[in-house]
Amino acid sequence: MSNNDNNTPSGTQQPAQSSTEQNRYFNQYSNGIGYINGIREFGEEGKATRYAAQISVLQGSVDDVHYEYHDLVISSETALGVLMENRPAIEDENQKVLLRFHMTNPRAKGFVYKQGDRAGEIGTSIGGFLTRVMSLKVDGELIYEDTRLFGEESDVSQAANA
Repeated sequence: MSNNDNNTPSGTQQPAQSSTEQNRYFNQYSNGIGYINGIREFGEEGKATRYAAQISVLQGSVDDVHYEYHDLVISSETALGVLMENRPAIEDENQKVLLRFHMTNPRAKGFVYKQGDRAGEIGTSIGGFLTRVMSLKVDGELIYEDTRLFGEESDVSQAANA
């Protein structure tokens, strides 16, 4: 028997990490409901185009609603497909598009207002990743609903009934 440090048969190497192991991360998850104001495209030359959704998230009591602005990178192909399919309604100023969504890794982002009464002022929004569209309504009509269940989600009820 050979004497080697990794206790494997002679001539073989023990891999540093099993091929079945995956990287693990700590993430913060959140759910929301809000009006989607637009979809923007961004990316670097030579790389795939990415998309972000600007959402006015509803906050507070139904009698005193205020809005929190989110700029979320769309990180799910399913969510991107739903939003792109409904992009004409999203971009139509005469239609209201309401969605329930899941997001991950919220963080504060600064920006400068480019137009309007606040042009030149600094503002903040919430950045993060849009991971799932739970439902989408256009002018009150349900257009899309995701009823898939994943892991523990089957035990969690949704607070907002969009």
